[in-house]
Amino acid sequence: MNISGVLVHTIPEQADEVKTRLMEIPCVEVHAVTENGRLIVTIEDDDEKVVADRALNIHQCEGVISAAMVYQYGNDDEDFEEKMSI
Repeated sequence: MNISGVLVHTIPEQADEVKTRLMEIPCVEVHAVTENGRLIVTIEDDDEKVVADRALNIHQCEGVISAAMVYQYGNDDEDFEEKMSI
């Protein structure tokens, strides 16, 4: 499982439209929108490439000024399952 936290800066007047667009992207969840146009977003998928592609999709979304990955967590599900069974 791979989870990435992304801080998205938007044109403040377009923040709600950007939120709507981002919520249409698979594996992307918007957790908060501030009055000054910042969004707190997570990307979650088993495939690291998918997470990277989604981060690029966010950055390319109309109304987005910047998108910075501020957190990334990943684990090997098999390794995790093995450790949990001990």
